Amino acid sequence: MMKKISYLAIAVSLATLAGCGGGGSSDSGMTSGSNNSNTGNNNSSGNTELKCDRGILLNSNLTAKSIFDDSLYSIDYLNIMQRDSSGFMETKKNGIYAEKISLSGQMLYSEYLPIYNLSLTEIETDEQSKPVDYNLNSSGLYTTKTYQKQNNGWPLGYLTTSNNLKLSLASFNDKCNFSVDKLDYTFESIDLSGKKIKDILPNNILTNYPKTVEYTYINDQVGNILKREDKALNNLINSTDTFPQGSIIYLPKSAIYDDNQFSFSEDNATKFQTLDEWFNALYGKSPYKYKHDKVGGLNVIYSVDSNGNAVFSFGADPAIEKDGKIYDGEWNIKGDVLSSNYGIPAINGFANNDSSGEHTLFNKTAYEFISAQIQTYYK
Repeated sequence: MMKKISYLAIAVSLATLAGCGGGGSSDSGMTSGSNNSNTGNNNSSGNTELKCDRGILLNSNLTAKSIFDDSLYSIDYLNIMQRDSSGFMETKKNGIYAEKISLSGQMLYSEYLPIYNLSLTEIETDEQSKPVDYNLNSSGLYTTKTYQKQNNGWPLGYLTTSNNLKLSLASFNDKCNFSVDKLDYTFESIDLSGKKIKDILPNNILTNYPKTVEYTYINDQVGNILKREDKALNNLINSTDTFPQGSIIYLPKSAIYDDNQFSFSEDNATKFQTLDEWFNALYGKSPYKYKHDKVGGLNVIYSVDSNGNAVFSFGADPAIEKDGKIYDGEWNIKGDVLSSNYGIPAINGFANNDSSGEHTLFNKTAYEFISAQIQTYYK
């Protein structure tokens, strides 16, 4: 869901090493009481002092129910990249997989489930090879240096607050800080029982290329992969099979950032010496306006509107200065990323807000039906 949490950028927990049976991976080096620190997170759901061990919460402060009381599934895509003979990166293959998201304590673990044209080894190799990320917001700079697979799965994020269909999620970070990439969600529960697979796809997917915002229930990139096999897609759309009873989708009605969130990695270091040099080379002749600012103690430069307020556009990335280096970055600004008013106005139908399909979650019954349908027609 939290993308890029793709989309679900939720984190994981070894869930309570003391008493809840989570346990770390055999090579994590975790022992009870080692490198523990107070997260500094306050949670109105309880009074327990939260403890963090290298990104893993050792206890929980939540008592309210949430949609994660049972495992949920997101359906996503992966591009496997390789370098061509000229040294440029190209797509070797792509495919579809699911992320099984399970709650333990106050943390969420991911388990990857291949659906089409991917193996588990390919998915996990890609996950393990990700560079160390930095996350920057008004609270400071956070890293993911301790990110690795645990016994309960891959660290994805923290469930920070919960009240049934309303909840907040934050991304995994070494300090278990709840401000990192925090999204406040409001979901709607929709019963898919008796519906067909075509009912969760855009109605023009066979005859046209739907816009991103037309993918209400599923990620648009998953739809694009399905479109590449005309015969299989036609058979999928015309399937008469229906979702079993108890098939539920959780559709986000809003997904709100309450702070500007920047992200970058060591792989994003550039040759430029200053932020101005970076801007002049990449955006100096563009129509975008940029502003210098200081966020979490670091110098940054980002796009703004005519009033000097931060404004999001997929075509205008920020840059961050850290330890004498200039980094290309990604970001999300304050606001509801699902709103059509998020970012600069749409151009030629291409909006800057997310589609709800990038953040949807399915229960086990709905996921198993979707997976089986795709695997029936896509070989």
